[in-house]
Amino acid sequence: MIIGNGSAAFAQTFREDLDVPGTILIDPDLLSYRAAGLRRGRAEILSPRLFTNAARALQSGYRQNSVEGDPWQLGGIFVMRPGGDLLYQYRSREAGDHPDPANILAALENPEPVAEESLPDPPAVQRLAGWALGAAVDPTILFSFDRTGFLLRSLAFSPADLAVDLQSRHCVITGANSGIGLETAMGLADLGARVSLLCRNPERAAAAKAEIEEATGSRRVETVQVDMSDLDSVERAADLLAADPVDMLIHNAGVLADRLEKTAQDLELAFATHIAGPHLLTRRLETKLCDSSDGRVLWVSSGGMYTTRLDNERLLSPAEPYDGVMAYAQTKRAQVILAELWAERLQGKATVHSMHPGWADTPAVRSSLPLFYRIMGPLLRSPAEGADTLLWLAASEAGRKSSGKFYLDRIERRTHLLPLTRETAQDRHRLWEICEDVLPGRDSM
Repeated sequence: MIIGNGSAAFAQTFREDLDVPGTILIDPDLLSYRAAGLRRGRAEILSPRLFTNAARALQSGYRQNSVEGDPWQLGGIFVMRPGGDLLYQYRSREAGDHPDPANILAALENPEPVAEESLPDPPAVQRLAGWALGAAVDPTILFSFDRTGFLLRSLAFSPADLAVDLQSRHCVITGANSGIGLETAMGLADLGARVSLLCRNPERAAAAKAEIEEATGSRRVETVQVDMSDLDSVERAADLLAADPVDMLIHNAGVLADRLEKTAQDLELAFATHIAGPHLLTRRLETKLCDSSDGRVLWVSSGGMYTTRLDNERLLSPAEPYDGVMAYAQTKRAQVILAELWAERLQGKATVHSMHPGWADTPAVRSSLPLFYRIMGPLLRSPAEGADTLLWLAASEAGRKSSGKFYLDRIERRTHLLPLTRETAQDRHRLWEICEDVLPGRDSM
């Protein structure tokens, strides 16, 4: 029996061209495709390797309108015995990536299981080019943080890094209803994880959940309402999440206000959203994360943090007149330092990293930085490109080989470009004290 996602006419052509006996089922709604954990090609459309992969497939004889295979598709092959025993499986990772027919025939003739084929790393020359070209644009900032930097460095990415199964993992991500958060949640669900979307707006959360389920076929996506700037709301969300194991916590929720706003706890909005709320949530889930065999905590910072030095007093009392961009940069600098402090605290128990996504085209950028968006729009990374490093840190084995590091485009980065932005040991200690002081019920923690 063969199951395909084409039309009845295509199935008939398949039978006639290949003289296939037996039953051919069609699945135009992709139900079996999703149930098997296969991808729909969404990420491949965004890949800078799309056209080279298609060219490779075309050179191998694959055609869009023939039964040999689709050069653009992502799919797979499963050979099973009657009764369900799996003899062979192959999941494509890039467009035009098809199994060797000899292995399929061997599985049909051989009752013993055949190992799954894996996608090889890019050629050494390509990887070296990616590293060299990426390093060349680093000093420019513009071509490092924009889409150019991602496209160049991605030449060195190994597809095998994300060829992982996250079925046993429960991943919690804040600010997951759009932009980088949504793309990261999408990627985690696509890899099989149970994903909890922590969002302030229930309607947007429900829409994001539906979008993820449609794109990945996952039925392990859930929503939790939380306002990360409201510590009482964070406590309630933490209580719900703590009822189950938690393997991963991703701090992605963000805000860039154009005027001074205070929260229910009388905290400045950016500080509450980026620092106090995430710190409290990490504290409340700390035991769960440490109980995991591979606990990870990830912080989404911003390249804007490079422009400023940590000023602890300004975190709580911003200078007047209020500068939302400066408050944002200050808290993003603080996030990187706080991630390092958490890495020290959880050393040997869980992995902690921070990263920045580059300049990405997200709803937050469009609404909060309209002038920047109008100027830089064509050069901005897509949300999926901005989320790539975050997903890599969350899912790959490489993401747990160290802790307390700062990343861009899957490469560890310096946290300071200018000497004047360096904080002192006293500054770091004071930041931790501030975070602890604002927590509710801290004496019992």
